[in-house]
Amino acid sequence: MSEANLSQKITPELAPKPKNLSYYIKSIIGIAIMLFFQYIPAPPPITQPGMALLGFFIGLVVLWTLVDLVWPTFVAIILFGFIAKDIYPNSWQLAGIYEAGQQSFGNWIVIFVIGTLLLAHALQKVGTIRRITFWFLTRNFAKKNPWTFTFMFLLSSLVVGCFLDVTVAQFFMLFIAHELFEELGFKKGDHWPKIVIVGLSFSVIIAFAMTPICHTLPILWMGILSGMTGEPVNFFSYMLVGIPVGFIIWLIMFFWFRYVVKPDISQFEKVNFDFLDSKKPGPMDKREKWVATVCLLLVIAWIIPGILSFIAPQSAIVAFMDRITVTTPLLLAIVILAVVRPGGEPLLDLKEAFANISWTPVVLLAGIMMIAGSMGEATTGIPDWIAQNIVPLASGMSPFLTIAIICILSIILTNIANNVPVGIIFVTVGVPMALSIGLNPVIIGMAVCIGANLAFTIPPAFVPVGVAYSDPYCAPGTVFRNGVFMTIVSCIVTAILVYPLSLLFF
Repeated sequence: MSEANLSQKITPELAPKPKNLSYYIKSIIGIAIMLFFQYIPAPPPITQPGMALLGFFIGLVVLWTLVDLVWPTFVAIILFGFIAKDIYPNSWQLAGIYEAGQQSFGNWIVIFVIGTLLLAHALQKVGTIRRITFWFLTRNFAKKNPWTFTFMFLLSSLVVGCFLDVTVAQFFMLFIAHELFEELGFKKGDHWPKIVIVGLSFSVIIAFAMTPICHTLPILWMGILSGMTGEPVNFFSYMLVGIPVGFIIWLIMFFWFRYVVKPDISQFEKVNFDFLDSKKPGPMDKREKWVATVCLLLVIAWIIPGILSFIAPQSAIVAFMDRITVTTPLLLAIVILAVVRPGGEPLLDLKEAFANISWTPVVLLAGIMMIAGSMGEATTGIPDWIAQNIVPLASGMSPFLTIAIICILSIILTNIANNVPVGIIFVTVGVPMALSIGLNPVIIGMAVCIGANLAFTIPPAFVPVGVAYSDPYCAPGTVFRNGVFMTIVSCIVTAILVYPLSLLFF
């Protein structure tokens, strides 16, 4: 079965199938909120533009959740153009709609995400991601028994998920999993395949929270945080907290499957794992070496500033990297891959890549950045309202308890609502609160970036959950039951570890 066929087989159940009347009613409600919310009397000190902005946000959440993920963003950009001059009175733009364009598609986060999607396409096309996966599956340790094999398969899902967008990583691992089920003789309804589908889906979700590399939402929230605090994004520091927290959650998940769920693995008694060696990619060719080397150098360029910020924070290299930001090395890597042509073909065919990447998250991010970034402007009155009404709720609480509560609330809410608005709300509210109580706002950002991505229970929370629900080898009840356990575990682990780990590095 090809990867494209697998995607077509799994995703139709996720596509919304509204009746025309229901579709139009929901669309009208969402647009009406965006148009008329601003006329509700504003609670001081929120201004009229601030109320309009809140209306845009609420309307977008309704439309994104119930109707469509793409066209509502363009409605928001049009309406934002009418209030842009009120929110950015010192803008150099001649018209508000141009400011709206700059704050949305012109935002650096949008450009950065497009770049990471292009790189992920290059890595997949040359086979590096498949090579990493089969390296894990063909180790002697993996062939010892069914559980060491399961461990290595889920670990490979975690590792691959650290460097690919969560949906891309999940589909890639599902393609390999389905191939394995057929080779091993498992059938739909067997218990072990259900656990593998749940485990690989949860693994890529955990990985999505562990690193910001090619991960749109952590990058988005870090970008909002950077815009509100003026501090540059530091990938290395993020990973120093995200990786250990995520890995502990992942280990608990595996031991839960191994010693509590205990699926039937009797089918493995007649399995010869040596067949995996025939699936392993051959030696790297020149093209794959080029792409892997460029991507490795890019990751090094991203983490060097974080390392040097501990060793030599005043060094010229740190100042230079802060000046060029994480986006310049990314764009340089894309240029190199597009220019270098071993055998006459570019390492990265940009026309092909642009035709194959998913544009939905790009458009979604454009709308999010426009709204979320503007909420921090003093002209909206929203930061002052938060300081007066939300910040006092944290008074008297220890920093550890504050972060623990943010972790728990963000995880619980993201498991019953979409993680995008959950993360935006917590970052937007959390940063002013942190500044007011003398807490490093980056720690709040870490709590949200990790917690708001740990969604395991129901399809609206996160796309990979819905994919697992609809997978032919899995069952919704299996996903939900294990998802509830993972939600509880994630709350406990993040509440205990995020604050002390963050103190070590921020």
